[in-house]
Amino acid sequence: MKKWEKGLLSVAVAVGLIILTACSLVAKEQKVRLEKEENGVKIILTYYAKGDKVMKQTSENIIPYSEIGVKTADEAKEQLEEVAKSYNKLKGVRDQLVYGEDSVTEKVVVDYRVVDKVNAMKLTAMMADDGNLSKGVSLKSSIKLLKEQGFKEEK
Repeated sequence: MKKWEKGLLSVAVAVGLIILTACSLVAKEQKVRLEKEENGVKIILTYYAKGDKVMKQTSENIIPYSEIGVKTADEAKEQLEEVAKSYNKLKGVRDQLVYGEDSVTEKVVVDYRVVDKVNAMKLTAMMADDGNLSKGVSLKSSIKLLKEQGFKEEK
């Protein structure tokens, strides 16, 4: 084999190794779902992450009217609509309430890629290391904290 062919082959192998290494370093997208039921309220949290960085979080809360001290959907609406409106004013947050016969289902979506990080920390559902959302949300830390609070990871 000629010298220039060996050099070309070496460069091709090096480029191939760099590409393979770079591909293996790209964070894999994952979805983690955790559930908990307490006092009749069912909470389902779903995290969408790349590596340890949470990109989006959804929360589905099924709340019996009796737990918020009301008997009807109209009474629940009076108590909950203002809270939902305040959440929906935040960039990157969507809160939807669906009223049923004996419970309300709240669906909250937080897109951490675009969320208003300063105002979002005021929401009780936000979990950030050291209370600083500007660093992002750690999937590992969130799962650990939630399991300590009695959440079970769904496989």
